[in-house]
Amino acid sequence: MDNRKNTILLTVIAVATLLVAVVGATFAFFTAQGGEDVTKNINVTTDTSDSATFTLEPITITANQTNFAQGKGDQTAVSTGTASFTANSTDATSEFCYTLTINVASNDFEYTTEGNTPELVLDVTKDAGTKTAPVNVITAKDVTTQSAGVIQVPTTNGGSDYIHKITANTSQTVVDTFKITLAFKNLDSDQNANTNKTFSGTMTFSKVECA
Repeated sequence: MDNRKNTILLTVIAVATLLVAVVGATFAFFTAQGGEDVTKNINVTTDTSDSATFTLEPITITANQTNFAQGKGDQTAVSTGTASFTANSTDATSEFCYTLTINVASNDFEYTTEGNTPELVLDVTKDAGTKTAPVNVITAKDVTTQSAGVIQVPTTNGGSDYIHKITANTSQTVVDTFKITLAFKNLDSDQNANTNKTFSGTMTFSKVECA
């Protein structure tokens, strides 16, 4: 009797574990989020034989007495993320669409000037695979006191379109590369209040339907 109970219990645990694994894997196909302990390469399912991959890195900057003092200059942190799409179908051209957001996990920076001069600013550039030069999609965004929330990355600087599209010919691979630069500005004023402060964020790519 005890052996039968143990067998039933083990069967239930095995089924539950399998369900959790299946649900987790399915979610990972559609959304990739960058953080300190997540996988940097995420494969994405498509509706055809085409394939796509997201790669990403966390975004963190810390100001302390060693790296941020008078005469030290601005402190910057740089991270990158890519959306890679390969057209494997027999169609002449294929399309893949996605969104990119920056999720602010924590930020305890504050303004140290009466005029609230931006001290922590964000720049994002996008190098679309077929273009010759990167384009700015976010320029000098003030995130000094943005302690939580999501920053949507548009397709153009100041734009309201947040759906990025990759178009590729058959057997062609096109890669969109994003460079995110976070800078803590060294002002000609007393910024001691921001000593030992940290900004931490993550990138999130999500596959979406093309319009």
